[in-house]
Amino acid sequence: MDELERAAKRLKSTIDHHQSSLSAEAQKLDDEEKRIRDRLSDIDERKQQCAAENGITDVSDDDLIEINAGGKIIAAKRGVLTQRKGTRYEALFSGRWEKKLQRDGSGRIFLDVNPKAFRAIVDWLNMMSISSEDDCPEPPTVDVENKGILKHHMQLFFAQLTNIDSKIIRSAKDVNIIHNWLNEDNSDGELHLLYRSSRDGLSAEEFHHTCDNKGRTFVLIETTEGVVGGYSNSDWDGEIGWRNANKAFLFILSGFDLTSPCKRKLKNADVTCAILGMEEYGPAFGGGCDLNVDGSEVAFFNGSTYEPFETPRLPLATVTTYPIKEMEVFQVSDIPNNYQDLKLFQQIPSILSTKSLPEVSRFTKEVNDAINERRTALEKLEEEVIFIEESFKDEEQFIDLFACGSVNDVVMLNVSGANMALKRDTLMVMEESMLAQQFDDAKWTEQGCDNVRVKEWTPDDVANWVKVIDDVPDDIATLFTDNEIKGSELLALDRDGLKDIGVKRVGTICLLLKEIKQLEKASQDVVTFIEQSPYCFGKLVDFLRLKHLSSLGLSVDPALPSVCEHKKDMFEKMIRYYFPGDGSKLILG
Repeated sequence: MDELERAAKRLKSTIDHHQSSLSAEAQKLDDEEKRIRDRLSDIDERKQQCAAENGITDVSDDDLIEINAGGKIIAAKRGVLTQRKGTRYEALFSGRWEKKLQRDGSGRIFLDVNPKAFRAIVDWLNMMSISSEDDCPEPPTVDVENKGILKHHMQLFFAQLTNIDSKIIRSAKDVNIIHNWLNEDNSDGELHLLYRSSRDGLSAEEFHHTCDNKGRTFVLIETTEGVVGGYSNSDWDGEIGWRNANKAFLFILSGFDLTSPCKRKLKNADVTCAILGMEEYGPAFGGGCDLNVDGSEVAFFNGSTYEPFETPRLPLATVTTYPIKEMEVFQVSDIPNNYQDLKLFQQIPSILSTKSLPEVSRFTKEVNDAINERRTALEKLEEEVIFIEESFKDEEQFIDLFACGSVNDVVMLNVSGANMALKRDTLMVMEESMLAQQFDDAKWTEQGCDNVRVKEWTPDDVANWVKVIDDVPDDIATLFTDNEIKGSELLALDRDGLKDIGVKRVGTICLLLKEIKQLEKASQDVVTFIEQSPYCFGKLVDFLRLKHLSSLGLSVDPALPSVCEHKKDMFEKMIRYYFPGDGSKLILG
């Protein structure tokens, strides 16, 4: 009897201890989930607060947005401009920051950008709005002289997306995952499209023709089961056979019954069969062909040379094939040293608090699997929260640095008949130049930048203006107050409009119309005349714009201006005029 009682007590104690340990593990996961969800709530609250302070609520995709892009007026619907979700460009026109955006004298959104490059981006988005997902338009293009500027603009506005010109990758999060994988072995860089099967043809011959001897490459393959691929730090060569690539890896980005993306390295970095170059095959990885593109299929022999993927879709030591829907190969070029500080190339932190929760193995397999599955899900949730936090931080900084400013700091130029517009800070970015001195505080005040901004008037401002007009009865101001006429509405009033708000006497109407016309003239932008070649001065302006972005940490130092041969002498003389002495060397080299 005593033995039975002892056994019963031991069983109860074991069950209690087991239950206590299980409850403790569950509580850890509950606490971690609460912490992560609290972070998510905090960022949501910050977003709502910012939207309330800086945005507008009445937003529609059909809103027509007018933009002063470096002096050229461009119009597009909000829905077109905000298609690329999660990008700085989408944030700019989303309405979330509407009250902070810099305006020109006519109330349009002002952007200090190259008009041709910006026009190309808007045209690209217009085409995208009428294209299907399977028929995305090619990236925007401009003439040869403006290609570098367009690249700067695309990196500025679409940092998370344009790192990869891909039809397979469509989310900013996936782009960050790829760059994180590359960065783990100090292999990160800019990805330039070399090959796309839907464009170039799905053949080994075309792959080797476009991708051989191109240095480091990144392969993306969209299959019927998901997205897979690999990276090689050695050249492809259709005639070389097996070769070493000590930093090569394979990955699954989505699908294949996996809950999150995963990367698999070589089992032995010194192996001589990391990749296989043969004319009859596309990209092939591993001595046992862990991943091999053969015709229109990708074949897997999981776990041969690379660490194995743990998924029933790819059983170990068994050949498994899946049809290819799309394949893309990218050349990975080094990121210039001066890019390293840009937000553009900052990635999600790799250290997550959920990593501190070790995998559990002391319970039954079923319980262990359930606990570890929840831990993995929490890790994925934390990655998403960190991405949301970093994206919002980047968005806020970008708006403050690039898109804010006073209407008085928008400089309108008449360059020998050509209209240009830019920020005064851009003109003054090279402080010792004659150009900067022309727009310093004293001289800029003399130009009249503090001219009347009627469009910003409140109803009280309008009423006070009416009261001081000679020969207009005092009670007329009351009519404007009662109708809550604002400055922008005042400028739009015509004869019928004045009658509608209650002004009846013909003479009073004529007086008001005369004063409104004078107000409109006074409120127009001050235009500074520049007696230079529009072509040459435009090249200088583009250089100064990129120089200003670089000073803000939003771009790298620009390359020297690209000027056509027959304009070089004229351009050099102009530069030496505005930037005498050593200053001209910074632009002319």
